[in-house]
Amino acid sequence: MTRIARRSTDKEHRAVPWFGMWIGMALALSVIYCWSAGRLLSAYSPSPALRAYLESDAPVESEEAAAKPPMFDSSFAEYLKKGLSYYIEAYDGGKPYQYKDSSYPHRRANATLPLWFKKVFPLNKHMTPDKQTCFMHVGKAGGSTIGCMLGFLIHCGDDDKTNFQSVPSLLAATTAHSFHRGVYDCSDEAANYLFVIRNPLARALSAFNYAKPDLSEKHPFSKKYKDKEIYVDCDFWTLNDLAERGLVIVKGNDGASDECKDRAKKALLGTEDNIVHMYYNYQFYYESMPPDANIVVIRNEHIVDDWNAVETLLGGAADLTKESLPVNNQYEKKPEEVYLSDAAKVVLCETLCNEIQVYKTILKRAQNINKEQYTQSMQELKTSCPKEAMEESCADDMPDISLKVEKAKGELNIE
Repeated sequence: MTRIARRSTDKEHRAVPWFGMWIGMALALSVIYCWSAGRLLSAYSPSPALRAYLESDAPVESEEAAAKPPMFDSSFAEYLKKGLSYYIEAYDGGKPYQYKDSSYPHRRANATLPLWFKKVFPLNKHMTPDKQTCFMHVGKAGGSTIGCMLGFLIHCGDDDKTNFQSVPSLLAATTAHSFHRGVYDCSDEAANYLFVIRNPLARALSAFNYAKPDLSEKHPFSKKYKDKEIYVDCDFWTLNDLAERGLVIVKGNDGASDECKDRAKKALLGTEDNIVHMYYNYQFYYESMPPDANIVVIRNEHIVDDWNAVETLLGGAADLTKESLPVNNQYEKKPEEVYLSDAAKVVLCETLCNEIQVYKTILKRAQNINKEQYTQSMQELKTSCPKEAMEESCADDMPDISLKVEKAKGELNIE
Protein backbone atom coordinates (compact mmCIF):
# COMPACT_ATOMS: atom_id res chain seq x y z
CA MET A 1 0.00 0.00 0.00
CA THR A 2 2.85 2.37 0.91
CA ARG A 3 4.71 1.62 -2.32
CA ILE A 4 1.70 2.30 -4.50
CA ALA A 5 1.01 5.58 -2.72
CA ARG A 6 4.60 6.71 -3.19
CA ARG A 7 4.49 6.02 -6.93
CA SER A 8 1.29 8.07 -7.25
CA THR A 9 2.91 10.96 -5.46
CA ASP A 10 5.94 10.83 -7.73
CA LYS A 11 3.71 11.01 -10.81
CA GLU A 12 1.85 14.00 -9.39
CA HIS A 13 5.13 15.84 -8.85
CA ARG A 14 6.28 15.04 -12.38
CA ALA A 15 2.91 16.40 -13.81
CA VAL A 16 3.20 19.81 -12.15
CA PRO A 17 5.59 21.41 -14.73
CA TRP A 18 3.38 20.34 -17.64
CA PHE A 19 0.25 21.67 -15.92
CA GLY A 20 1.90 25.02 -15.31
CA MET A 21 3.03 25.20 -18.90
CA TRP A 22 -0.55 24.78 -20.17
CA ILE A 23 -1.82 27.56 -17.89
CA GLY A 24 0.89 29.89 -19.13
CA MET A 25 0.07 29.25 -22.76
CA ALA A 26 -3.66 29.84 -22.13
CA LEU A 27 -2.93 33.17 -20.42
CA ALA A 28 -0.68 34.27 -23.25
CA LEU A 29 -3.30 33.43 -25.88
CA SER A 30 -5.96 35.32 -23.91
CA VAL A 31 -3.81 38.46 -23.84
CA ILE A 32 -3.18 38.25 -27.59
CA TYR A 33 -6.92 37.72 -28.32
CA CYS A 34 -8.00 40.66 -26.17
CA TRP A 35 -5.37 42.92 -27.74
CA SER A 36 -6.50 41.94 -31.28
CA ALA A 37 -10.19 42.28 -30.45
CA GLY A 38 -9.57 45.69 -28.94
CA ARG A 39 -7.92 46.88 -32.11
CA LEU A 40 -10.79 45.55 -34.25
CA LEU A 41 -13.46 47.15 -32.05
CA SER A 42 -11.66 50.46 -31.95
CA ALA A 43 -11.55 50.47 -35.77
CA TYR A 44 -15.31 49.66 -36.08
CA SER A 45 -17.73 52.59 -36.36
CA PRO A 46 -21.47 51.65 -36.21
CA SER A 47 -23.90 53.20 -38.66
CA PRO A 48 -26.00 56.15 -37.44
CA ALA A 49 -29.16 53.97 -37.43
CA LEU A 50 -27.45 51.27 -35.39
CA ARG A 51 -25.91 53.84 -33.04
CA ALA A 52 -29.35 55.34 -32.46
CA TYR A 53 -30.71 51.88 -31.73
CA LEU A 54 -27.91 51.09 -29.27
CA GLU A 55 -28.19 54.42 -27.49
CA SER A 56 -31.98 54.50 -27.16
CA ASP A 57 -34.48 52.47 -25.18
CA ALA A 58 -36.68 51.74 -28.23
CA PRO A 59 -35.75 50.53 -31.72
CA VAL A 60 -35.68 52.98 -34.60
CA GLU A 61 -39.08 52.63 -36.26
CA SER A 62 -39.45 53.45 -39.94
CA GLU A 63 -35.80 54.49 -40.23
CA GLU A 64 -34.87 50.92 -39.31
CA ALA A 65 -37.38 49.54 -41.79
CA ALA A 66 -36.00 51.79 -44.51
CA ALA A 67 -32.54 50.34 -43.91
CA LYS A 68 -33.77 46.82 -44.64
CA PRO A 69 -33.03 45.46 -48.11
CA PRO A 70 -36.03 45.59 -50.48
CA MET A 71 -38.06 42.43 -50.98
CA PHE A 72 -37.23 42.24 -54.71
CA ASP A 73 -34.19 43.43 -56.67
CA SER A 74 -34.50 46.22 -59.23
CA SER A 75 -34.10 43.97 -62.28
CA PHE A 76 -36.98 41.72 -61.21
CA ALA A 77 -39.07 44.78 -60.41
CA GLU A 78 -38.49 46.14 -63.91
CA TYR A 79 -39.34 42.74 -65.42
CA LEU A 80 -42.66 42.68 -63.55
CA LYS A 81 -43.45 46.26 -64.51
CA LYS A 82 -43.02 45.51 -68.22
CA GLY A 83 -45.22 42.44 -67.92
CA LEU A 84 -47.97 44.37 -66.17
CA SER A 85 -47.82 47.14 -68.78
CA TYR A 86 -48.52 44.55 -71.48
CA TYR A 87 -51.55 43.05 -69.73
CA ILE A 88 -53.00 46.41 -68.67
CA GLU A 89 -52.75 47.82 -72.21
CA ALA A 90 -54.24 44.63 -73.68
CA TYR A 91 -57.17 44.41 -71.26
CA ASP A 92 -60.39 45.34 -73.04
CA GLY A 93 -63.00 44.60 -70.42
CA GLY A 94 -62.98 40.85 -70.98
CA LYS A 95 -62.89 38.07 -68.41
CA PRO A 96 -60.74 39.08 -65.41
CA TYR A 97 -58.33 36.84 -63.53
CA GLN A 98 -59.22 35.00 -60.35
CA TYR A 99 -56.02 33.75 -58.77
CA LYS A 100 -55.89 30.04 -58.03
CA ASP A 101 -54.47 30.54 -54.53
CA SER A 102 -57.60 32.45 -53.46
CA SER A 103 -58.58 31.55 -49.89
CA TYR A 104 -62.19 32.71 -50.16
CA PRO A 105 -63.62 29.45 -51.62
CA HIS A 106 -61.98 27.61 -48.73
CA ARG A 107 -63.59 29.96 -46.21
CA ARG A 108 -67.08 29.98 -47.75
CA ALA A 109 -68.41 26.70 -49.08
CA ASN A 110 -69.95 27.07 -52.56
CA ALA A 111 -69.25 30.82 -52.51
CA THR A 112 -68.19 32.78 -55.59
CA LEU A 113 -65.62 35.53 -55.30
CA PRO A 114 -67.23 38.89 -56.25
CA LEU A 115 -66.13 40.42 -59.54
CA TRP A 116 -64.52 43.41 -57.86
CA PHE A 117 -62.00 41.11 -56.09
CA LYS A 118 -60.61 39.91 -59.42
CA LYS A 119 -57.79 41.55 -61.34
CA VAL A 120 -56.99 42.61 -64.90
CA PHE A 121 -53.68 40.74 -65.05
CA PRO A 122 -52.51 37.25 -64.00
CA LEU A 123 -50.46 36.46 -60.91
CA ASN A 124 -46.74 36.02 -61.49
CA LYS A 125 -45.59 32.51 -60.55
CA HIS A 126 -42.93 33.91 -58.21
CA MET A 127 -45.58 35.64 -56.08
CA THR A 128 -46.06 32.95 -53.46
CA PRO A 129 -48.28 33.84 -50.47
CA ASP A 130 -45.29 34.79 -48.31
CA LYS A 131 -44.32 37.47 -50.88
CA GLN A 132 -47.81 38.85 -51.44
CA THR A 133 -49.47 42.00 -50.16
CA CYS A 134 -53.03 41.90 -48.81
CA PHE A 135 -55.10 44.97 -49.69
CA MET A 136 -57.11 45.98 -46.60
CA HIS A 137 -59.78 48.00 -48.38
CA VAL A 138 -61.25 50.25 -45.68
CA GLY A 139 -64.39 51.85 -47.11
CA LYS A 140 -64.53 55.60 -47.82
CA ALA A 141 -60.83 56.14 -47.22
CA GLY A 142 -59.73 56.29 -50.87
CA GLY A 143 -59.62 52.54 -51.33
CA SER A 144 -61.45 52.54 -54.68
CA THR A 145 -58.79 54.78 -56.20
CA ILE A 146 -55.97 52.61 -54.88
CA GLY A 147 -57.88 49.43 -55.80
CA CYS A 148 -58.04 50.54 -59.43
CA MET A 149 -54.34 51.38 -59.40
CA LEU A 150 -53.62 47.89 -58.06
CA GLY A 151 -55.62 46.25 -60.84
CA PHE A 152 -58.79 45.27 -58.96
CA LEU A 153 -62.15 45.64 -60.70
CA ILE A 154 -63.82 48.04 -58.29
CA HIS A 155 -65.45 51.34 -59.33
CA CYS A 156 -62.95 51.62 -62.19
CA GLY A 157 -63.38 53.11 -65.65
CA ASP A 158 -66.91 53.52 -66.98
CA ASP A 159 -68.32 50.62 -64.95
CA ASP A 160 -67.19 47.69 -62.84
CA LYS A 161 -66.33 45.63 -65.94
CA THR A 162 -63.51 47.86 -67.17
CA ASN A 163 -60.23 48.97 -65.71
CA PHE A 164 -57.84 51.22 -67.59
CA GLN A 165 -56.39 52.94 -64.53
CA SER A 166 -54.03 50.27 -63.21
CA VAL A 167 -50.46 51.41 -62.53
CA PRO A 168 -47.67 49.06 -63.67
CA SER A 169 -45.74 48.67 -60.43
CA LEU A 170 -44.28 46.20 -57.99
CA LEU A 171 -47.03 47.05 -55.51
CA ALA A 172 -49.71 46.13 -58.07
CA ALA A 173 -47.91 42.88 -58.93
CA THR A 174 -47.51 41.75 -55.32
CA THR A 175 -51.02 42.73 -54.17
CA ALA A 176 -52.77 39.53 -55.12
CA HIS A 177 -55.82 39.53 -52.85
CA SER A 178 -58.09 41.88 -50.94
CA PHE A 179 -60.27 42.19 -47.88
CA HIS A 180 -63.35 44.38 -48.08
CA ARG A 181 -66.39 44.32 -45.82
CA GLY A 182 -67.43 40.70 -45.29
CA VAL A 183 -65.24 39.17 -48.01
CA TYR A 184 -61.81 38.03 -46.78
CA ASP A 185 -59.61 36.69 -49.60
CA CYS A 186 -56.12 37.10 -48.14
CA SER A 187 -53.53 34.62 -46.96
CA ASP A 188 -52.52 34.81 -43.32
CA GLU A 189 -48.95 34.28 -44.61
CA ALA A 190 -48.97 37.53 -46.58
CA ALA A 191 -45.74 39.53 -46.37
CA ASN A 192 -47.52 42.86 -46.02
CA TYR A 193 -50.97 44.25 -45.25
CA LEU A 194 -51.72 47.45 -47.16
CA PHE A 195 -54.08 49.93 -45.49
CA VAL A 196 -55.50 52.97 -47.23
CA ILE A 197 -56.49 55.30 -44.40
CA ARG A 198 -58.01 58.73 -43.92
CA ASN A 199 -58.74 61.19 -41.14
CA PRO A 200 -61.38 59.26 -39.10
CA LEU A 201 -63.82 62.19 -38.90
CA ALA A 202 -63.61 62.82 -42.65
CA ARG A 203 -64.11 59.09 -43.29
CA ALA A 204 -67.18 59.02 -41.02
CA LEU A 205 -68.71 61.96 -42.89
CA SER A 206 -68.11 60.28 -46.25
CA ALA A 207 -69.43 56.91 -44.97
CA PHE A 208 -72.64 58.54 -43.67
CA ASN A 209 -73.34 60.26 -47.00
CA TYR A 210 -72.46 57.14 -48.99
CA ALA A 211 -74.98 54.96 -47.13
CA LYS A 212 -77.80 57.49 -47.38
CA PRO A 213 -80.72 55.90 -49.29
CA ASP A 214 -82.16 57.54 -52.39
CA LEU A 215 -85.90 57.51 -51.79
CA SER A 216 -86.58 58.12 -55.49
CA GLU A 217 -85.28 54.64 -56.32
CA LYS A 218 -87.62 51.65 -56.53
CA HIS A 219 -85.70 49.77 -53.82
CA PRO A 220 -83.86 52.46 -51.83
CA PHE A 221 -82.87 50.41 -48.80
CA SER A 222 -80.12 47.85 -48.37
CA LYS A 223 -81.09 44.20 -47.99
CA LYS A 224 -78.08 43.54 -45.75
CA TYR A 225 -77.85 46.62 -43.54
CA LYS A 226 -80.30 48.54 -41.36
CA ASP A 227 -79.90 51.92 -43.09
CA LYS A 228 -83.62 52.66 -42.90
CA GLU A 229 -83.40 52.79 -39.08
CA ILE A 230 -80.91 55.68 -39.12
CA TYR A 231 -82.09 57.79 -42.04
CA VAL A 232 -85.87 57.31 -42.18
CA ASP A 233 -86.99 56.02 -38.81
CA CYS A 234 -84.73 58.39 -36.83
CA ASP A 235 -84.79 61.17 -39.43
CA PHE A 236 -81.00 61.68 -39.43
CA TRP A 237 -80.31 62.93 -42.96
CA THR A 238 -77.00 64.66 -42.25
CA LEU A 239 -74.15 63.66 -39.97
CA ASN A 240 -74.42 67.07 -38.31
CA ASP A 241 -78.06 66.33 -37.46
CA LEU A 242 -77.13 62.89 -36.08
CA ALA A 243 -74.48 64.47 -33.88
CA GLU A 244 -76.52 67.39 -32.58
CA ARG A 245 -79.79 65.51 -31.99
CA GLY A 246 -78.54 61.96 -31.54
CA LEU A 247 -75.33 62.39 -29.55
CA VAL A 248 -75.72 65.74 -27.76
CA ILE A 249 -78.28 65.90 -24.96
CA VAL A 250 -81.00 68.18 -26.33
CA LYS A 251 -84.00 69.14 -24.20
CA GLY A 252 -87.53 69.34 -25.50
CA ASN A 253 -88.96 68.07 -28.77
CA ASP A 254 -85.81 68.81 -30.80
CA GLY A 255 -83.90 65.86 -29.43
CA ALA A 256 -84.09 62.33 -30.81
CA SER A 257 -85.71 59.43 -28.99
CA ASP A 258 -83.61 57.32 -26.64
CA GLU A 259 -83.74 54.50 -29.17
CA CYS A 260 -82.41 56.73 -31.95
CA LYS A 261 -79.68 58.10 -29.70
CA ASP A 262 -78.63 54.53 -28.98
CA ARG A 263 -78.60 53.74 -32.71
CA ALA A 264 -76.55 56.86 -33.48
CA LYS A 265 -73.83 55.98 -30.98
CA LYS A 266 -73.67 52.31 -31.97
CA ALA A 267 -73.43 53.27 -35.63
CA LEU A 268 -70.32 55.35 -34.97
CA LEU A 269 -68.82 52.72 -32.67
CA GLY A 270 -69.23 50.08 -35.37
CA THR A 271 -71.36 47.81 -33.20
CA GLU A 272 -74.61 48.22 -35.19
CA ASP A 273 -74.86 47.50 -38.92
CA ASN A 274 -76.91 50.51 -40.04
CA ILE A 275 -74.11 52.50 -41.75
CA VAL A 276 -72.16 49.95 -43.76
CA HIS A 277 -68.68 51.53 -43.83
CA MET A 278 -68.87 52.58 -40.18
CA TYR A 279 -69.76 49.01 -39.25
CA TYR A 280 -66.64 47.87 -41.12
CA ASN A 281 -64.29 50.35 -39.47
CA TYR A 282 -60.56 50.59 -38.76
CA GLN A 283 -60.90 48.37 -35.70
CA PHE A 284 -62.59 45.68 -37.80
CA TYR A 285 -59.83 45.54 -40.43
CA TYR A 286 -57.04 45.86 -37.90
CA GLU A 287 -58.28 43.01 -35.71
CA SER A 288 -58.88 40.79 -38.75
CA MET A 289 -55.22 40.50 -39.73
CA PRO A 290 -52.59 38.41 -37.89
CA PRO A 291 -51.30 40.22 -34.76
CA ASP A 292 -47.67 40.22 -35.97
CA ALA A 293 -48.45 41.31 -39.54
CA ASN A 294 -46.27 43.82 -41.39
CA ILE A 295 -48.29 46.95 -42.18
CA VAL A 296 -47.77 49.43 -45.00
CA VAL A 297 -49.97 52.50 -45.34
CA ILE A 298 -51.18 54.88 -48.01
CA ARG A 299 -52.69 58.00 -46.45
CA ASN A 300 -55.57 59.48 -48.44
CA GLU A 301 -54.10 62.93 -47.88
CA HIS A 302 -50.66 61.89 -49.23
CA ILE A 303 -51.32 59.18 -51.83
CA VAL A 304 -48.43 59.91 -54.20
CA ASP A 305 -45.75 60.16 -51.51
CA ASP A 306 -46.92 57.05 -49.66
CA TRP A 307 -47.41 54.95 -52.81
CA ASN A 308 -43.86 55.77 -53.88
CA ALA A 309 -42.54 54.97 -50.40
CA VAL A 310 -44.17 51.52 -50.40
CA GLU A 311 -43.00 50.88 -53.96
CA THR A 312 -39.42 51.72 -52.94
CA LEU A 313 -39.71 49.51 -49.86
CA LEU A 314 -40.57 46.57 -52.13
CA GLY A 315 -37.73 47.32 -54.55
CA GLY A 316 -39.56 49.32 -57.23
CA ALA A 317 -39.16 52.86 -58.50
CA ALA A 318 -40.78 55.95 -56.97
CA ASP A 319 -42.22 57.22 -60.26
CA LEU A 320 -45.91 57.85 -59.49
CA THR A 321 -46.95 61.46 -60.12
CA LYS A 322 -50.04 63.43 -59.13
CA GLU A 323 -51.03 63.72 -62.79
CA SER A 324 -51.29 59.93 -63.14
CA LEU A 325 -53.56 59.59 -60.12
CA PRO A 326 -57.14 58.41 -60.87
CA VAL A 327 -60.11 59.44 -58.72
CA ASN A 328 -63.06 57.05 -58.37
CA ASN A 329 -66.33 56.51 -56.56
CA GLN A 330 -66.97 60.19 -55.87
CA TYR A 331 -70.07 62.30 -56.38
CA GLU A 332 -71.01 65.94 -55.95
CA LYS A 333 -72.17 66.70 -52.42
CA LYS A 334 -74.58 69.33 -51.19
CA PRO A 335 -73.30 71.97 -48.72
CA GLU A 336 -75.48 70.64 -45.89
CA GLU A 337 -74.04 67.14 -46.38
CA VAL A 338 -70.49 68.23 -45.54
CA TYR A 339 -71.29 70.83 -42.87
CA LEU A 340 -70.35 70.08 -39.25
CA SER A 341 -70.83 72.61 -36.46
CA ASP A 342 -68.19 73.01 -33.77
CA ALA A 343 -70.44 71.24 -31.25
CA ALA A 344 -71.02 68.38 -33.69
CA LYS A 345 -67.28 67.96 -34.28
CA VAL A 346 -66.58 67.75 -30.53
CA VAL A 347 -69.16 65.06 -29.85
CA LEU A 348 -68.32 63.10 -33.01
CA CYS A 349 -64.62 63.05 -32.11
CA GLU A 350 -65.45 61.90 -28.58
CA THR A 351 -67.60 59.07 -29.91
CA LEU A 352 -64.96 58.13 -32.52
CA CYS A 353 -62.17 58.20 -29.92
CA ASN A 354 -61.41 54.46 -30.04
CA GLU A 355 -61.53 54.51 -33.83
CA ILE A 356 -59.02 57.37 -33.78
CA GLN A 357 -56.70 55.38 -31.49
CA VAL A 358 -56.74 52.43 -33.91
CA TYR A 359 -56.02 54.84 -36.77
CA LYS A 360 -53.00 56.11 -34.85
CA THR A 361 -51.83 52.56 -34.10
CA ILE A 362 -51.94 51.63 -37.79
CA LEU A 363 -49.83 54.68 -38.60
CA LYS A 364 -47.33 53.88 -35.85
CA ARG A 365 -46.87 50.32 -37.10
CA ALA A 366 -46.58 51.23 -40.78
CA GLN A 367 -43.22 50.23 -42.24
CA ASN A 368 -43.18 53.15 -44.68
CA ILE A 369 -44.21 55.95 -42.31
CA ASN A 370 -41.41 57.72 -40.44
CA LYS A 371 -41.70 59.86 -37.33
CA GLU A 372 -41.97 63.11 -39.28
CA GLN A 373 -44.82 61.74 -41.40
CA TYR A 374 -46.62 60.44 -38.31
CA THR A 375 -46.31 63.88 -36.72
CA GLN A 376 -47.62 65.41 -39.93
CA SER A 377 -50.73 63.22 -39.79
CA MET A 378 -51.28 64.07 -36.12
CA GLN A 379 -51.07 67.78 -36.91
CA GLU A 380 -53.71 67.27 -39.62
CA LEU A 381 -55.87 65.30 -37.19
CA LYS A 382 -55.64 68.11 -34.63
CA THR A 383 -57.53 70.45 -36.96
CA SER A 384 -60.67 68.31 -36.51
CA CYS A 385 -60.15 66.26 -33.33
CA PRO A 386 -57.45 68.04 -31.25
CA LYS A 387 -58.13 66.27 -27.96
CA GLU A 388 -58.20 62.75 -29.41
CA ALA A 389 -55.08 63.42 -31.49
CA MET A 390 -53.11 64.04 -28.30
CA GLU A 391 -54.63 61.55 -25.86
CA GLU A 392 -53.96 57.80 -25.85
CA SER A 393 -57.08 56.64 -23.99
CA CYS A 394 -60.84 57.07 -24.28
CA ALA A 395 -63.81 57.35 -21.95
CA ASP A 396 -65.45 54.28 -23.54
CA ASP A 397 -63.85 50.83 -23.62
CA MET A 398 -62.78 49.43 -26.97
CA PRO A 399 -65.78 47.45 -28.32
CA ASP A 400 -65.51 43.66 -28.41
CA ILE A 401 -66.00 42.77 -32.09
CA SER A 402 -64.47 39.29 -32.03
CA LEU A 403 -67.68 37.63 -33.25
CA LYS A 404 -68.01 40.13 -36.12
CA VAL A 405 -64.43 39.43 -37.22
CA GLU A 406 -64.89 35.68 -36.95
CA LYS A 407 -68.08 35.82 -39.00
CA ALA A 408 -66.48 37.94 -41.74
CA LYS A 409 -63.32 35.88 -42.13
CA GLY A 410 -65.01 32.51 -41.99
CA GLU A 411 -63.21 29.28 -41.17
CA LEU A 412 -60.37 28.25 -43.46
CA ASN A 413 -60.86 24.64 -44.57
CA ILE A 414 -58.13 23.23 -46.84
CA GLU A 415 -58.02 19.46 -47.25
